[in-house]
Amino acid sequence: MEKIRVLFNTSRHAFQNKGGGEVLLLKSKQHLEKEGVQGEIFQAGKGRFKGFDLFHNFSIHRSCFQQIRAAKEAGIPVALSPVYWPSLRYSLLWNKGLGKKAKAVAVELINMLDFLSLSKVRKMFQMSDAVLASSRAVAEIYRKRFNVPSEKISIVYNGVDKRFKSAKPAPFQSKHGLKGFVLYVGRVEPRKNVLSLVRAMKGVDEKLVVIGGAKSGSEAYFEQCKREAGKNVFFLGKIDHESEMLASAYAACKVFALPSWYETPGLAALEAGLAGANVAITREGSTREYFSNKAAYVNPNSVEDIREKVKQQLEKPKSSDLAAHIEKNFLWENTATQTRKAYGKILRGKHAAEMAGNGKHAAKAAALKGGIKR
Repeated sequence: MEKIRVLFNTSRHAFQNKGGGEVLLLKSKQHLEKEGVQGEIFQAGKGRFKGFDLFHNFSIHRSCFQQIRAAKEAGIPVALSPVYWPSLRYSLLWNKGLGKKAKAVAVELINMLDFLSLSKVRKMFQMSDAVLASSRAVAEIYRKRFNVPSEKISIVYNGVDKRFKSAKPAPFQSKHGLKGFVLYVGRVEPRKNVLSLVRAMKGVDEKLVVIGGAKSGSEAYFEQCKREAGKNVFFLGKIDHESEMLASAYAACKVFALPSWYETPGLAALEAGLAGANVAITREGSTREYFSNKAAYVNPNSVEDIREKVKQQLEKPKSSDLAAHIEKNFLWENTATQTRKAYGKILRGKHAAEMAGNGKHAAKAAALKGGIKR
């Protein structure tokens, strides 16, 4: 298998608030090495693009614009994993003070501002040689919102580590004395809708465990979650993603709840599902494409619906169906194979363009040599 050298990049401050996008980059890099890819993470001032075959950017944060443009100027093909879902309209739902008419006006204003504010984002899509979409649903958004041609898009599903399949509940149960509980894992921020989950649990006769800390800028939101939490809610802080204790928490819980305003698809929910948990997840985003009919889908705008779906999943016996579905379709090995195929498509396209260019130069040179005027 031919070796490919890939330079990976993401937004400037991404790893200060590590989440699913950063896990996607690191796990893709790790598993692509088994697919004949030699990868490095971009560091400013370190030789730039010399010696690399391809530049793979994770995120469409505006701080990535200069790196993508520089890669193109250096003649390096660009693969883009946008990690994107249109989100501005969901911010209206976070603000409960807006009336129906005010929200309708705000939607129109937001759509206009969204279009203007995404100018650099549109250029990043245009400059990229391939766009790696994490679902068919988001691929359609790229086509409609950013005019990305279908032939430029490859579907590359997100994945999880196979190790979660063999996770054991005992370490977590032994340390915390908890089992059969409802679990949330992730950053505590408005988009994740943790406050609604906390409120929903006031009507549930079971414990809620929250693993994770406040996203930068969401500290006040985190404090509100803690203030409103009942005695059945436990905030355990951050646990490292690679820790055995996190995997054990997934195995020990009965239900994993992720009532976010949208997910694409929610890596923590995939991990928990692979560990055997029942899953109650948002209906917004690309979740149905991943979880099929093997999860309960909640309306993130309804505390009552979140409560009802969590109760349903608590009453339902654990099953291996979801774990088998995830293991078959959504391991990092699958993601790496799909990504490697996308790389091959990009590099074949570059090679064909170079050959066509060389052919044109050769024809012109032959014409000039033969005295043929053009």
